[in-house]
Amino acid sequence: MSDKAWLDVAITRCPNCGHQYADASWYIIEMSSDIECGNCHADFNTRKCFSDRVMLGLKIDGNGKVEGAEVAEHI
Repeated sequence: MSDKAWLDVAITRCPNCGHQYADASWYIIEMSSDIECGNCHADFNTRKCFSDRVMLGLKIDGNGKVEGAEVAEHI
């Protein structure tokens, strides 16, 4: 038997070097957190730099392990 779990994900991009990150949308959009880019080490606000938000559907097997993922919808 397989089940589904859902994850609301936002994509953000470093305005200095363009490196992209994916994280939970509550962290990027709702918390409006500042982070340090792991690539160029510039600090930036994730909410001001987010480019997309999607709902991911995760297919879960009978043991609770992820079998696959799909973009369910753009939010």
